[in-house]
Amino acid sequence: MTIRKKELIYENLKEQILSLKTRPDTILKEEDVARKYGVSRSPVHDALQQLKLEGFLEQVKKVGYVVKPLSLSDLKEIIQVRSVLEGYAASLTTINRDEKVFARLEKINQKAHIYLKENDLEGFFNNSCDFHDVIYQGSKNQRVNHLIDSLRDDFMRYRRIWLKIPEMPKVQIKDHEEMLSAMTRGDEALVEKLVREHVIFGGKILLEYIEMERVEK
Repeated sequence: MTIRKKELIYENLKEQILSLKTRPDTILKEEDVARKYGVSRSPVHDALQQLKLEGFLEQVKKVGYVVKPLSLSDLKEIIQVRSVLEGYAASLTTINRDEKVFARLEKINQKAHIYLKENDLEGFFNNSCDFHDVIYQGSKNQRVNHLIDSLRDDFMRYRRIWLKIPEMPKVQIKDHEEMLSAMTRGDEALVEKLVREHVIFGGKILLEYIEMERVEK
């Protein structure tokens, strides 16, 4: 039962960190978390230690656990690596030419317009993630998918910041439609180029926004 409690607390805290409901630099104390979940400190300690090992928390003596911000240098490196991996995955998906994959991508693109029209930014964000996930799956390369997934959690926290940037949803819709068009034409070189440019441009806007927020604070 203690193991189950630990897993539930771990998953809940991780989701809050990734969704930015728990912000970077937030202090988490074992006793406070235990009180919140109505459990002893033992499963809480184990959950916090696991998040620490995964790089989400830093343990500070006499303070508690602090949610670690991702440094700009780390974020830049992640953007660079993701642009290469995601571009390659998209080129493989294009080469594989699975019509079911293309149909799923088209359906996702159609939903994006609906979410944007209804100003459902959370739905739009999840829908955009689905688009990229389908591309990864369509590559049929498990090693590439594993490498992309290894970078996902750290990047996901900051990707949500895009929702605060008014022009980004329309840019994403346009880019995704161009990617799918190139895929269906079988132009894997163009698809790889489009995806890499998409990731790099989005990363550039994201970095500028984070730096601007820090200056204003």
